[in-house]
Amino acid sequence: MDLEQELSQGLECHRMGKLGDAVRHYRTVLTHDPRNVDALNLMSVLALTSGDGPTAATLATTAVEEQPDWFLSYINLGNALQSLGRVPEAIDCFQKAITLNPQSAEAYINLSGALNFAGQHDMATHMAVQAILINPEMAEAHVNFGNALLSLDSPGEAVEAYFNATRLDPGNGLAWFNMGVAYASLSAYDAAISNFRRAIALADSAERQYNLGNALYAVLRLDEAEEAFTQALVHDPGNLDAAVNLSAVQRDRGRLTEAEATLRQALDHAPDEPDLHWNLALVLLTRGDYVQGWREYEWRWRTAHFSRFIRDFPSTPWRGESLEGLSLLVHTEQGFGDALEMCRYVPLLVERAASVTLECRKGLGRLFRTLHPRLTVIEEGIAPLPACDRHVALMSLPHLLQTTLETIPATIPYLRVPKAVADFSDVAGQDGLKIGVVWSGSATRRDNQSRSFEPHDLAGLPGCRLFSLQKGDPAAKASDLFDHGRMVDLGPRLSDFADSAAAIAALDLVITADTAVAHLAGALGKPVWIILANPTGAFLWMTGRSDSPWYPTARLFRQAQPGDWSGVMAELRQAVAGFALL
Repeated sequence: MDLEQELSQGLECHRMGKLGDAVRHYRTVLTHDPRNVDALNLMSVLALTSGDGPTAATLATTAVEEQPDWFLSYINLGNALQSLGRVPEAIDCFQKAITLNPQSAEAYINLSGALNFAGQHDMATHMAVQAILINPEMAEAHVNFGNALLSLDSPGEAVEAYFNATRLDPGNGLAWFNMGVAYASLSAYDAAISNFRRAIALADSAERQYNLGNALYAVLRLDEAEEAFTQALVHDPGNLDAAVNLSAVQRDRGRLTEAEATLRQALDHAPDEPDLHWNLALVLLTRGDYVQGWREYEWRWRTAHFSRFIRDFPSTPWRGESLEGLSLLVHTEQGFGDALEMCRYVPLLVERAASVTLECRKGLGRLFRTLHPRLTVIEEGIAPLPACDRHVALMSLPHLLQTTLETIPATIPYLRVPKAVADFSDVAGQDGLKIGVVWSGSATRRDNQSRSFEPHDLAGLPGCRLFSLQKGDPAAKASDLFDHGRMVDLGPRLSDFADSAAAIAALDLVITADTAVAHLAGALGKPVWIILANPTGAFLWMTGRSDSPWYPTARLFRQAQPGDWSGVMAELRQAVAGFALL
């Protein structure tokens, strides 16, 4: 038998994609010559292509043993070992291949990939560059260079590398996909969407549809995002991230029953997955199902985001049992708005316990001392917390006190202006309708940009004087309004929420985006109009309502279309004109 001819025929079948025929030819060679290095290497490649890493490693190991000075055997062995998760050994194999053949671009490419996988991104970039220097026309080298740059938080340079790869090989789906990832990290979502679609056209997958969905979701193209997440689940029904994001889109679109069904179906496969329970809580709370919703909300502590905020207290967690004769610590969590909303529960606990200490974020202390005369308030990090018999997180109180939509403690005001605050008598003494305005919340909020509007949108409100309660960098957006007397800047006079409460007390009405000031005005019993983006991203405001069971003096104005403030601002101007006549 002519083994060389048999091997040649196998290689030709291999190149043509006739892998079954190629296997038969290689096996014939190995039957007559079990130590044939070429056949061993080619069979190793086919085994790895079919997903059989152990067989690929065994075949490549035999090839190395038979001819230890042949670099290609080390490349194949390295590839097989990396597929098995034995990355350090794979790196060693690729380095040996380079030692045997310093001009092998393939060896450098594979080494850069393994180093990137191992987290050695700096070295990975160097190896990818070496491959490019040897053979600048190899698209894979540019892809690996881009991967390393992206891992080093240099997405702009990564885009350039991926572009070079697609220029050399327009059919390289990985280059298009990774370029989309790089663009998304730059918040260049339109470019990311275009690249993800190119990658999907070449080879569809759950991962590519999921990333496309995320980019579409970021620019509020909700119909298309929903379709992408749905397709991701078609490819991989067990993709929990896609299920979570699909439910989020459905919730944002007001289809709460579908969102719940999506999450419960995923929970059938992963009943202890915290992110599924957390997102189910958001759906249930948005719908007003508080019994189930607040119970599910307790899963937040098991999610990656919240687990880092778990604190170790020497006392016993309070689980809703009697507090008679016991001291209780209520500790802070989440944002200012959440604290202003949930602090309403604390006076109820003061009446039940021997003593209650409330920990809060800096800036809330003076205000929160008005909750109850027997309440001890300590701002976070200012003083040591006292030893207490029990402790509880503030946002767990609705669950432990068995709150329903009908039993929300909504008697207002539950907060009051404390003594020795900033004086706003000059504001209170002015004639006409006095409106406080806030157009932006915390910059740390992921959705702050979409939920914020421009201060100039309010400048044309009829028959009133506007007073800015805006703090921080967003206040600069109204500098020309301040300069021309169209709005009075109270921000510099607000040192904490107690001062803000005093300012609000001097006004007739507060108009605000979904910010902590909305909660503050509601807690003070001041008429407050809250302008909500579409989607709102907050379960508190529910869907479709123009009122809130949490704040009897609140009125909700909802954006009709994502990103379009014109309609809601027209509605607001009309409402202000009516309010001025009261």
